[in-house]
Amino acid sequence: MKDKERIIVFDGPFRKLCDKYISYKRSLGFAFGIKTACTVRNMDRFFKNYHFDIPKLTKKMVLSFTAYRKNESLKTQHYRMSLIRQFAIFMSSLDYDAYILPVKFIKLGKTFTPCIFTYDEISRIIKASDNLKIHKNSPNQHIIYPVLMRMLYGCGLRISEALSLRVNDVNLQDGILTIIKSKFNKSRLVPMSVSLTKICSDYAAKMNFSIKDNGYFFPAPDKGRYNRNVIYVKYKHLLKKAGIVRKGYASGPRLHDLRHTFAVHALEKMVAEDIDIYCSLPILCAYLGHTGIESSQKYLRLTKQSFASITSPLESLYKGVFPEVNSNEK
Repeated sequence: MKDKERIIVFDGPFRKLCDKYISYKRSLGFAFGIKTACTVRNMDRFFKNYHFDIPKLTKKMVLSFTAYRKNESLKTQHYRMSLIRQFAIFMSSLDYDAYILPVKFIKLGKTFTPCIFTYDEISRIIKASDNLKIHKNSPNQHIIYPVLMRMLYGCGLRISEALSLRVNDVNLQDGILTIIKSKFNKSRLVPMSVSLTKICSDYAAKMNFSIKDNGYFFPAPDKGRYNRNVIYVKYKHLLKKAGIVRKGYASGPRLHDLRHTFAVHALEKMVAEDIDIYCSLPILCAYLGHTGIESSQKYLRLTKQSFASITSPLESLYKGVFPEVNSNEK
């Protein structure tokens, strides 16, 4: 099944500005995909009863749009606040009259502390994926998930990056993945280990990929792109099989924690091998697809056991980069 390009049509009072806003955001490197564009369209439609010669965004309009709605979460409301605030800033930059909601009204959620898996836990997750059975509704799941889990951990990919991989994006001869226009619209090359390259080669043979085939490397049963929600559900199942207790979405472990774990384990490995961290840390940042060391700080939350061994060599270079780990963190 080929993906169809959805065209978002704006039909509210800010329709011309919405198109410009999305183009502006994309020019700054934001992916701004279909889902995000739809939220902008919903905002535009909210004001469909407003008519004016010159677009404007009054305080009354903003407060009406951001008012709490029955049965919604605070997170949803705050997302709406952030959306219209950014749109108002954009309007103001074009000299339109726009009320900018003060940032103090937008409550930011608590910083999430990622779960860093131990090597044993990673091994158990991989083993659980290896023991998946053939499912009539997903006949290739027992082939796909073992490779997908290994790639998420072994390359530190975002789930969206892994699911977007096409067959031609996976160079099995040189062991290099081509990540095209990921977060902030950035593309990069990601080398794989020799063992992972071999696993991907065996996987490609089992999936009967041909040279002319440029479908998804991890195809859904209908040959289209896998829905990440399906992956999340299966991931929960794998954690249960691996004997790893989930404390709920707010506490994890989340699928994205495989990426966090990759970053920490990679840094541990560099320290253990006496590699010059001053040179290697920027390489790790580039490998993860970040623009600088500061962008990788959140991925390097350290376990209590590894904290001293990693931070000691870095103390003089990046003092203050790594947060202290209190006794209540695991």
